[in-house]
Amino acid sequence: MMKNIFKISLIVSFIMLIVSCESILDEDPPSSISLSSFYQTESDAIAGLYGAYSLVYNVSAGTAINYGELNADNLAISPIVSDAFSWDEFTYNSDVTGGLWSSCFSGINRSNEVILYTERIDINDGTKADIIAEAKALRAFYYFQLVRAMGGVPLYEEPTVGFDNIYAPRASEDEIYNVITRDLSNAVTELEETSSAGRINAYIASALLARVYLYRGDFQNALTYAQKVIDSGVYDLFDDYAAIFKPENDNGIEHIWQLQYLSGETNNTVPGNFGPRGIAGDYKNSFWANTVVGGGVAPSAEFVAESPQSYRKSATVADHYEHIDGVTGTITMEQVYGGAFPYYICKYDDREAELQSGENFTIIRYADILLMAAEALNEIEPSNNQKYTWINMIRERARNGVETDLPNLSGLSQDDFRTAVLEERRFELAFEGQRAWDLKRRGLFLETMRAQGKTVEDYMLLFPVPDAQIKLNPNLEQNTGWE
Repeated sequence: MMKNIFKISLIVSFIMLIVSCESILDEDPPSSISLSSFYQTESDAIAGLYGAYSLVYNVSAGTAINYGELNADNLAISPIVSDAFSWDEFTYNSDVTGGLWSSCFSGINRSNEVILYTERIDINDGTKADIIAEAKALRAFYYFQLVRAMGGVPLYEEPTVGFDNIYAPRASEDEIYNVITRDLSNAVTELEETSSAGRINAYIASALLARVYLYRGDFQNALTYAQKVIDSGVYDLFDDYAAIFKPENDNGIEHIWQLQYLSGETNNTVPGNFGPRGIAGDYKNSFWANTVVGGGVAPSAEFVAESPQSYRKSATVADHYEHIDGVTGTITMEQVYGGAFPYYICKYDDREAELQSGENFTIIRYADILLMAAEALNEIEPSNNQKYTWINMIRERARNGVETDLPNLSGLSQDDFRTAVLEERRFELAFEGQRAWDLKRRGLFLETMRAQGKTVEDYMLLFPVPDAQIKLNPNLEQNTGWE
């Protein structure tokens, strides 16, 4: 499928047009160029929409891994670069969230511009409604990244104009979530069921709504919207778990929404960062790939030990690989790293990329929806055996024909099923940016991290608001504990 909606030339030209004079204030006030003059045609509105989409890159992929995995129990900093980051030890300060804040509010403001100015264009009403609904869905996506990370944040439903309305105080979490669910619900109703690769459609909006409602503990609505995706018949599981993450299968049957990458143009750094880094910090000499391998993160010892034996595990982490030259043969991690780096994450295995990886990053996929539905149904109607059908579909694929691995579940108590589905999510969705959020929404984050020996204070359930923003906006207050 085409990946043209994120072509860098279009995005850069549009961003240069409307934000070349962007202020240091991260609520993204417009430049002196009149946006109302720019928005004259349907093509202008689409260009504006692409500008709003461009910030999805900044808050997904590597950023999603940092916020959703690196501060949880699945992922750790590679022992080879143990002094490089502070995410896994919770020693970061308020500067850490500056990029997320800036990117999300830029995306929100550009979405608001599309919503406001597209309404004034003389185009077909249906087309206009679709563009506006898509922009609202993007606004909801950006707000969801902010609110679950930092709690209540300033709420903007119109573009910032000059410096008159950029000092909003923090809205409550409920107010932010009301806007998120309202905007995504509008997208479910208004948008078409299919879209070009990377763009939001009605089923993507439904999947996002299911994720939002699950995070909020609204299991009835989570089930309702997950069921919409399941009943659509549009999506299914790949037969082979490893196939999900191969570049040649991008935008496949299981991928509900993917961030579009193209090697040499828009490069995905996640595969290289998960690959085995070269000895003594040599980025290039790992024998694993044709390109630079950052190798900054590794599976935690707990993840490797606790992951059930299965085909899925072998497609997720490995202690050896084949030399990229195709001649030398097997290279073991023990052989190269002497025990300092016993496993690497082989899930994102784009080894043959000559520049950087063009493998898409999956924001949400069908297996996630099945597990959401199973979890929600267990909370609403625990005696309904449909929940087993959904979770066992995941387990059947994971065992790949080996009947002794991951047998089908049945006859569990409601509480035991809660544990089972959370564990299934841990290993099925490993390193996809969901683990920390799953632990937080189930109230298990603090005890899980403390069991790993991490020093985690209660207030660290939320990330800090960037100090720079508090200095710029006198109406902002810092999250408790981060003062």
